[in-house]
Amino acid sequence: SPASSAPGRASSAAVPLLRRLLASAAVVGTASALCVCAALASAGPLGKNARHPRLTLTHRALARATALAPGDRAQRTLELRYWGRGRFSAVYMRALGLSGSLLATSPNGLRVTVERCSRSWTKSRRTRTYGCRGRHWVALESVRLTSRKPFRLRHLTGRPGRTDHLRLTVSLPRQAGNALQLRSARIAYRFVGVAAR
Repeated sequence: SPASSAPGRASSAAVPLLRRLLASAAVVGTASALCVCAALASAGPLGKNARHPRLTLTHRALARATALAPGDRAQRTLELRYWGRGRFSAVYMRALGLSGSLLATSPNGLRVTVERCSRSWTKSRRTRTYGCRGRHWVALESVRLTSRKPFRLRHLTGRPGRTDHLRLTVSLPRQAGNALQLRSARIAYRFVGVAAR
């Protein structure tokens, strides 16, 4: 259950947290050292009570990425939307499917960064990266991509009627060795909102 794995103050009261975990959405993709390939659908919200806040992801798939070599990165954008009433006191992201994979356990394994823009991210044809033409926040500093714990996202709106424009960057450090060549893992990025009391 996402409730039992949430860090910090939220995990100290599992039962109230279960009641407040009103929405969850997931995007499924795959990642590997030299090939990031495939993406599956996103799930709709679990909670449908209009009196409570809900969240959804507008993207039903993550685009394929290939040839991720040491020093490379892959960027994808997501639209996190909030519905209902009230607000979220916290939003967590968890990467599922990496247990036991060298891509997660290696000190030089995959890393992830999440950023938010006040406007939609725009893709540069020249560099094939996404830029922000509005106000910019770092929702998650670069951390090792692992399934062991959820990551709390910062600087999100968390209010119904609002949309958070997110950029997800997965990178492979330059120090990554040959042990990671041709390694792959199926990863599900799950976003969970905790409703404020």
